[in-house]
Amino acid sequence: MLKISQAKLHDAEKIKAFYNQCGYGGDLSEEALIFIAQLEERIVGAVRLCPNTGFFVLRGMQVLAPFQRQGVGTQLLQACTEQFADRVGYCIPWQHLKSFYQQVGFQEVSLIELPDLLRERFNNYISRGMNVIPMGRVPTAQNNEW
Repeated sequence: MLKISQAKLHDAEKIKAFYNQCGYGGDLSEEALIFIAQLEERIVGAVRLCPNTGFFVLRGMQVLAPFQRQGVGTQLLQACTEQFADRVGYCIPWQHLKSFYQQVGFQEVSLIELPDLLRERFNNYISRGMNVIPMGRVPTAQNNEW
């Protein structure tokens, strides 16, 4: 049975190994909240919530290929949005995943709406040929703003 939980400090090495297996090179910061999806103690999915002043950035959403399209990513997303339901959140996903993130309230935003650090990150991704889009999510009570 799939178990979604907030990672503990002792999970760090397993998460790094998982990200390496996925080919994802993101770092693990002490401030980030990391959620993992486990099947019989094996990590099959992970995502990081990186706090900033006034907002969160959702990063590093990864699900092992054999477990994609089975609701693992959706459950991880839901766990994240519960954590920042009262705060603004951003992510810069692949274009083809737009509807996946929309299911929990993210909407495509203009570059002007992005905080500077995310605008720089987005421009860096685009300059490297990555087909990504900027997305934002406002607190639940304000979800009609974007």
